Amino acid sequence: MIRSRVPKHAKPVAELVQTDALGKLAAHAGRLAELDTCLNRVMSPTLAAQVRLANMRDGKLVFLASSPAWATRLRYAQVGILEAAQQLGLEVRELLVKVVSEPPAAADEVRPAVAPLSETAARHLALAARLLE
Repeated sequence: MIRSRVPKHAKPVAELVQTDALGKLAAHAGRLAELDTCLNRVMSPTLAAQVRLANMRDGKLVFLASSPAWATRLRYAQVGILEAAQQLGLEVRELLVKVVSEPPAAADEVRPAVAPLSETAARHLALAARLLE
């Protein structure tokens, strides 16, 4: 029989949902999604479909590209992208591009679940959803 051990430092999901750190992370992700949408407007539709804004840190916009070719095309468009970001009030001066093995998922795209949730995981998610209301 396999026993699952709960680490001593583990916290209940309800406590994690209520922490400031998780709220800040969710807010940052929301801002990145909005910024990604705004910056996609200054790119060609074909380029926008192959790249995704991943982060903004230390005055740098970090993008993910689906291939080295799309990364290169994004670098060619960086002047317009940086100007658009600056017009939005962001203090950015550099654009970094990382190539990922598969195209980044769109924010509204839903990926199928790999395996069904366990009863425990489903209860924790339901509790987290109730606490967020």
